[in-house]
Amino acid sequence: MMQSTFPVLSLVIWCPIAFGLFVLAFGRDDNPALVRGVSLVGAIVSFLVTLPLIQHFDNAAHGMQFVEKFAWIDRFNIHYFLGIDGLSLWFIPLTAFITVIVVMAGWEVIEKRVAQYMGAFLILSGLMIGVFCALDGLLFYVFFESTLIPMFIIIGVWGGANRVYAAVKFFLYTLVGSLLTLVAILYLYFKSAGSFDILLGISCRCRCRRKSWFFSRS
Repeated sequence: MMQSTFPVLSLVIWCPIAFGLFVLAFGRDDNPALVRGVSLVGAIVSFLVTLPLIQHFDNAAHGMQFVEKFAWIDRFNIHYFLGIDGLSLWFIPLTAFITVIVVMAGWEVIEKRVAQYMGAFLILSGLMIGVFCALDGLLFYVFFESTLIPMFIIIGVWGGANRVYAAVKFFLYTLVGSLLTLVAILYLYFKSAGSFDILLGISCRCRCRRKSWFFSRS
């Protein structure tokens, strides 16, 4: 793994979230033009800070890059652990770029509660990027579950005629799937001797598969 000297992944994650919270806190319905302008600036800035990832990513290197790892909850060996590989690299700028398109697409369509709409999408963008970067199982779960909140609000407020029904159904179905994900994360936690490290969990599964293959062959 290549440890990052500058927390670029944290910047990529928390930049759109910070802009989203700012829009939610200070955006006013009586001045929607300003809200749209600030949201667009936030989306563009959030996209631009993802470009150094592409520029400085080493295609010849193996393992995770831009790694950030700090203790979060020592008692349960939980870390603020971020990193990306060649696959997750492209999901990050793509998510940020789509957020720019979303803000522009809702420029004239969204006429009421503009700040809430723009803020929800900016926060959602940062949380989704966090999902792609998380290398700690519990951190991944927190980011993944947190995306449900802005998505639930967006569907329930700006959806179609049956938006409330759709939002509740979406939340319930996703919650059931998330509980199964939590069970899987806890399973890997105990199988890896008390670690939420996703890379360690993957290596444990690979070793188990090699063992089962060896005994089946013998």
